[in-house]
Amino acid sequence: MTRHAFAVLALLAATAPAHAQRRARGERLEPPPETRAAPLYPPRVATEPVTFVWPPEGNAFSGEGTFLLGSVSAATAPFRINGTSVSVHRDGGFLAYLPVSPGTFTFRAELDLAGGTAVAERVVLVGAMAAPLGESPVLDEASLTPRADLELRPGDWLVLRARGTPGKAVRARHGRGEWLDLREVAPGVYERSLAVGAADEWPPESVTYELKDGWSKAKGVSPGRASAASRQVWWASVRPNANGFIAVKTNPGNGFLAYPPPGVRMAVTGRDGGMLRVQLHAGLTGWVDAKDVELSSGAAAPRLTSDTVSLTALSSTTVVRVSLTGRAAFAGTVDDDLGGMTLRLFGVSGHTNWVIYDSKEDFVDEVRWTQEATDVLALRVLLKPGRTLWGWNAAYDGAGSSLRLELRRPPKTDRSNPLAGARVMIDPGHNPSETVGRRGPLGTREMDANYALALAVEERLRRDGAVPLRTRQTPLDEVGLAERSRMAVERGADAFVSLHNNAVPDGTNPFSKPRGYSVFYYHPQSLALARNLLKGFQVRVPLADEGLQWGNLSVARLTAMPAVLIECAHFIFPEQEALLNDPKFRAKVADAVVDGLRETFREAGRRPR
Repeated sequence: MTRHAFAVLALLAATAPAHAQRRARGERLEPPPETRAAPLYPPRVATEPVTFVWPPEGNAFSGEGTFLLGSVSAATAPFRINGTSVSVHRDGGFLAYLPVSPGTFTFRAELDLAGGTAVAERVVLVGAMAAPLGESPVLDEASLTPRADLELRPGDWLVLRARGTPGKAVRARHGRGEWLDLREVAPGVYERSLAVGAADEWPPESVTYELKDGWSKAKGVSPGRASAASRQVWWASVRPNANGFIAVKTNPGNGFLAYPPPGVRMAVTGRDGGMLRVQLHAGLTGWVDAKDVELSSGAAAPRLTSDTVSLTALSSTTVVRVSLTGRAAFAGTVDDDLGGMTLRLFGVSGHTNWVIYDSKEDFVDEVRWTQEATDVLALRVLLKPGRTLWGWNAAYDGAGSSLRLELRRPPKTDRSNPLAGARVMIDPGHNPSETVGRRGPLGTREMDANYALALAVEERLRRDGAVPLRTRQTPLDEVGLAERSRMAVERGADAFVSLHNNAVPDGTNPFSKPRGYSVFYYHPQSLALARNLLKGFQVRVPLADEGLQWGNLSVARLTAMPAVLIECAHFIFPEQEALLNDPKFRAKVADAVVDGLRETFREAGRRPR
């Protein structure tokens, strides 16, 4: 919501008593224009006939085409971009997808007005697709590996790769080592993999490449350096941080394995640029950002062991405490077939002689532990027949090494009004600092649309007697991703719904398929909520159904409760931007969200707790 909209709300509040008095006298009143359709964007004040919102001037991307969006001053005037006629929405917004060519590329917009044709230009940079290399000997320096500094260990492979003129002889050497011939695995692509042996010790050096064609040759040097060490001498300890944990990823780019809290220590087994490879256990490694850990050298960390496991039954949760000799990294998975969940503790040997149950316990049936591998302890929690896990959360108590696993029961519900008393965290996605590339054709900011939708959902939740919570308390709040999830846990939310509106990546044709709403989930315990929300949208929202999707999204990875992310519309389409600026459409979205929540809590009320 913009400052303009807040001023409108303040004015309405100030004049409400007089308005009520006139109604009491029986006067016929028209609703103020602002309440009929208060836009999330201010009236168009651009002095130019054509305004580009996307792409920004000088934007760099690769592809055969891209989309453009913006607005014109005369919605009915003929409008062209690079000679192609472009449709304009009645409010002046436009969206187009046009072809491009590599290099500096100019979009020329022409708007035919009564006084003549107005012209506006937008210049972008289009990355050239890899062009075939000619007959003269050439090496593509951008293809030479390694691209970033690598630290390797025995069993790793150094991949030597270069792109050059096809059909030639290419060789490479690491530092001052011997020259190795590369094999042409595809036209113009040359490769060889070099194994790191048990006793190899390589200083950090670049790889030199040479392509020969008779008497002619081309040379190049990799931008990154590779080193190898036969001994593990470095350890990574998770630093204290605002999020309370860091992410261990499956590779340097993405994919999530575990979330070790501060104090957890892991062996470093390699480096790729700013990412460190760490060992969770003997058969599993992952990657962490080097800035999130503190490095130290020394002897191997002692093997951690488990001790007593105890259960405490509370009204809405069962707490499982696991005593350990130190802080271990862990990962949990919900297993519906198992009828509970499994918590895996890495670098831990089982020495648990006691599992102590609470005599009041009626949710958890049994706790078992097994040594899955030499350094992996699996703690399996089996629920009583018919019970369902609503969510779980694990953390270390204070500064100690006692791990507290909270298992949440389905919430108590009133059959006639299942949302009564339910605490629902509504998350208006994005922040004021993220406005670039998140505006509609008329300048509607996604964060404002998300916030307005959140207010509409809150209003309907209150009607059902729910307790709505919100991550962004004002439209201008900056709230980090991890903080949003933490808020939900700390404030005892029963469900988490993140509201967003969609766009498409650079170079994508937005018209390639119908665009509308979609619902994302991550954990099995969130699937029922996601399905019910999608049903609500199918009934209430007149847009294309892009379906239920599993998505590796930060807020959806919240484990303590069902958590989903909804893309309510595609705000880059002028007609969908207009809908988002219509309170009636926002009411339909809010009704769809509350319908899905209501059905999920109704289903929860039918299950044994």
